[in-house]
Amino acid sequence: CVSKVTVKNSRYTNILMGTVQAAIANGVLDAVRAGDLPKEKANDLGIICSVWLNPGVITDDNLDHKALFDIHREAMAQAIHKAMHNEPSIDWLLENQDKITHKYYQMGLDGKI
Repeated sequence: CVSKVTVKNSRYTNILMGTVQAAIANGVLDAVRAGDLPKEKANDLGIICSVWLNPGVITDDNLDHKALFDIHREAMAQAIHKAMHNEPSIDWLLENQDKITHKYYQMGLDGKI
């Protein structure tokens, strides 16, 4: 699990390297169980996962660790599934290049950031 921000707070570190990292590990196991990653290769493969966790998470006194876990677990399993099935395909990407945009890029275009 690789953070995209410089970590300066132990609460943030504990959430990232606890709840989120555990979720990612479970998502990988889900991908093995689903057949997206071959079980016989599990000890030979390495996965690097870059994670964005909003630094504001440290101020949320009502943080739902179960929801955070579930979201990251599903996202990891889904990312592996898509990667192993070449989704989206290069043909789809070429066809839709001008129709898709990154959320924050679009917010910039719309003057919201």
